[in-house]
Amino acid sequence: MDYIDLGLPSGTKWATCNLGANKSTEYGGYFAWGDVSTKGNYVGRTCETYDLDIIALKMDDYLNTRNVLSANYDAAAQILGENWRIPSGEQALELINNCKWEWINNYENSGVNGRLGISKINGASIFLPAAGYAHNSDTLMDGDNGGYWTGSPNMHASNRAWSIAFDTHVINVFDHGLRYYGYSIRPVFQ
Repeated sequence: MDYIDLGLPSGTKWATCNLGANKSTEYGGYFAWGDVSTKGNYVGRTCETYDLDIIALKMDDYLNTRNVLSANYDAAAQILGENWRIPSGEQALELINNCKWEWINNYENSGVNGRLGISKINGASIFLPAAGYAHNSDTLMDGDNGGYWTGSPNMHASNRAWSIAFDTHVINVFDHGLRYYGYSIRPVFQ
């Protein structure tokens, strides 16, 4: 996996494509929060972390000392190796705040819609395809919006985690993602 240096203050480098993809315009795999592999059905009972509150997540070692997914439950670390991670909520906010974002239809004539971020620091760019999300055995809203997991759980609401979410109008980091939804993952290199 290659990465992009957007000149971010933390030094975080973002992968050039989604986990499970070979190029920036591919959707890649869909993952439930805390799962290290894809599956065919995304419902509450199939997600190991769905019913776990913050105390249980810590007791069962799902979270590390920084309160993000530990490497054992981080799909990027498990699939790509120890230097790769699912971004934290802080890293996702840093990405959103340090890029100028625009909605792109048919990015580079690929037939794929999504959000293009251009670094305010060094002009490098990152493309996030609008992969939608997986629920039950269906993929929903692909081409119209995107959901990308962070490794940060919502510390106050069980069954939710922070994600990058976007559509044609807005991109932001939200805490509304139900952990059993299948979202994309854009790894970071550390």
